[in-house]
Amino acid sequence: MNKTVLIKVDLEDNLSSNLNDAFQNVDQVIKEQNDQGFKVVSVTPLTAGVKEYESTENQSYGYGYSFTTGLIIVFEEIQFD
Repeated sequence: MNKTVLIKVDLEDNLSSNLNDAFQNVDQVIKEQNDQGFKVVSVTPLTAGVKEYESTENQSYGYGYSFTTGLIIVFEEIQFD
């Protein structure tokens, strides 16, 4: 049996603080699932993006960036024979 957990993360603002919170949340979720007999099968990041474009009479430019908004962690039940 598989189990999926979604962890919301906002790394767009205040990166260092939010990154530490994200690491703690991931660690806590993995420990809880391990205690219930599950192991991590995969971790998938969820991302969002921002783009900007400026144009003047003499020039134009654009830029964009992405940031992590969450993680999907898939667990599988450990089978003991």
